Amino acid sequence: MFTGFTRARYSHASAALIGALAVVTGVAAGPAMAQGSASDMRAGYLADFDTMQTKFKELAGAMDADTYGWRPMDGVRSVSEVFMLIAAENYFVPAAWGATPPDGITPSFALFDELAEVTDKRDVLNHLETSAAYLLEAVGSLSDEQMQETIQMFGQDGVLQASLLLVVGDMHEHLGQAIAYARMNEVVPPWTARQGQ
Repeated sequence: MFTGFTRARYSHASAALIGALAVVTGVAAGPAMAQGSASDMRAGYLADFDTMQTKFKELAGAMDADTYGWRPMDGVRSVSEVFMLIAAENYFVPAAWGATPPDGITPSFALFDELAEVTDKRDVLNHLETSAAYLLEAVGSLSDEQMQETIQMFGQDGVLQASLLLVVGDMHEHLGQAIAYARMNEVVPPWTARQGQ
């Protein structure tokens, strides 16, 4: 759902994000919020996040360092910016429920601008690894009670487990973007290459 790293571009996307969050929260407030469903939902989100984070890291590793500055057109994120957006989201999201971030990371909107400046492949891969481990641990540590709490994410109040659904969808969108970037640079996603496709 993020359209860029600046506060102005974020504000434009936040209206759609907030609207979607309100709908998702309202739907999830029904039977899905029943006691006992939180564990299943947490496990599902965790598995999905784990798969996506693995694919982000594999794809970033498969792309040559000299493609990290490539962008499909002016005004659109570069390869490194796409991967660093993922890292920024990984750092940012758990802060909504009070998870302690890794050393040296301050989750805020400014973080998106700061990480956009990271272009070296080794640094990008390091951030993807560190941020993914943080996100997975933070989601995996959530209790059933926390999953049903109301939190504020992206400036909007919502039930935590419904908010995670929105984040999962957003990350799938970015995974598709990263795959398209790789294909445009003649890089076959590693998991596809292993299947001989």
